[in-house]
Amino acid sequence: MANQVAAAVVYRDGNILITRRAPGEKLAGMWEFPGGKLESGESPQSCIVRELREELGVESDAGEILTTSLYTYPGGTIELIAVLVSLRSTALKLQVHDLAEWVLPNELLGYDFAPADIPIAEEIIRTYG
Repeated sequence: MANQVAAAVVYRDGNILITRRAPGEKLAGMWEFPGGKLESGESPQSCIVRELREELGVESDAGEILTTSLYTYPGGTIELIAVLVSLRSTALKLQVHDLAEWVLPNELLGYDFAPADIPIAEEIIRTYG
């Protein structure tokens, strides 16, 4: 069975938040939508609120699921669940990332995304592009 991972789709002022994995992290140097693994009994929405607090130091409100992406990495299969999120603050404190950027939806595919995140970027372009 695939590990479920929640990813934040934060759309603000026409831009989408993306983050780059820091050196020493899995997929270092690759861009992603911030998030992390669902814990037992956790919904994608409660997971993404917790992960954004842990990874970016911000409080957020999670909404509906935009899309999901199934991808098999060498270490196993993940189901990436893209959750629409609004941030209560944009003062990000990066923990597992070395860079965060706000980019226009149609510029997303110019970034070197982790493979599981690419279908989500494509859906964001269809939705917001």
